[in-house]
Amino acid sequence: MRKLLTPAFHFKVLNDLMNVHDSQAKVRLERKAVGGKEFDIFPYVKRCALDIICEAAMGCHISSQENHKHPYVGSVRRLNELAFLHERMPWMWIQAIWYASSYGFEYDRTLKIATDFTRKRIAERLNENHDNAGQKKAFLDLLLDVQAEGNLSSEDIREEVDTFMFEGHDTTSSCLGWTLWFLAFNPEYQKKIQEEMDDIFGSTDRSCTSEDLKSMKYLEKCLRESLRLRPPVPNFSRKLEHDIDIGKCVLIPKGCSILIAPSMIHTNPTVYDDPAAFDPERFSDENIQKRHPYAYIPFSAGPRNCIGQKFALLEVKTVLSWFFRRFSISSLADCHANIPLPEIILKPSIGFPVIISKR
Repeated sequence: MRKLLTPAFHFKVLNDLMNVHDSQAKVRLERKAVGGKEFDIFPYVKRCALDIICEAAMGCHISSQENHKHPYVGSVRRLNELAFLHERMPWMWIQAIWYASSYGFEYDRTLKIATDFTRKRIAERLNENHDNAGQKKAFLDLLLDVQAEGNLSSEDIREEVDTFMFEGHDTTSSCLGWTLWFLAFNPEYQKKIQEEMDDIFGSTDRSCTSEDLKSMKYLEKCLRESLRLRPPVPNFSRKLEHDIDIGKCVLIPKGCSILIAPSMIHTNPTVYDDPAAFDPERFSDENIQKRHPYAYIPFSAGPRNCIGQKFALLEVKTVLSWFFRRFSISSLADCHANIPLPEIILKPSIGFPVIISKR
């Protein structure tokens, strides 16, 4: 399946989606930038990420930043809540208890809302003319092209689109939220990003291009440091295909499942000095060269790394560049009081209470 999906994340395809990132990146925050009041920015970046992923994945506009009551928006939010509840309560793994609690039936109803929306969108897209000159292809269109070659069923397509939707919007919103959070407490780094944006865009309000993103070297350092401290996926597992020796006396046999925790790897004090500190210069070219490549794995690594990582980084950089061209951010909270909760995605314990102001 990965081999079939890889062309959907080719550089040219991602470049064609730049207009989607740019047009949807404008988080609706103007009203919040007046009066200096603290608010939780997390719901805003989540809705922004959902708008981007919906247009990129399915070629549709749900306008969740304006329409908070859209059924698909509510279903995605509730599915995440129920999935985490199921994961952290082992007794709920017993199907009879899961359904006796009513959560099981609610999960099924909510899942049906989300999957029905995807199926409807697939049917609509099949009836549209995908060869229309100038039309940008969504992820769904590329899957439909593969289906035309007889390699995917309609349900295969629905599952892949749903995976892209659920995983894509949640991970990017987590990354956006934590990056803004750390920068709210580090005005000196924030100022450098704003200066970089001014150098690239000047006083214009023009759209962001892929060439602009390549020039955002300091923003990328800050983003990578945020991903080091708060990788959106706190752990993942792999099944061993052969025996592995660890040290001189530990053998992990073939067939075992192992848990890999990027959040622990990324805070190894033998690799990172003062690992709890937010320091973008860890990602200077010189410092990167000094480290083992697997000392930093926010998107996993090797042949089974995250297939959508380039898409995610383009999206996050576009949204952050738009934000810092227009706003400054601060917070009255204690940065370290915001404990990362290892749900399916790394979430903040208190949201992201911040104050923003217009530049």
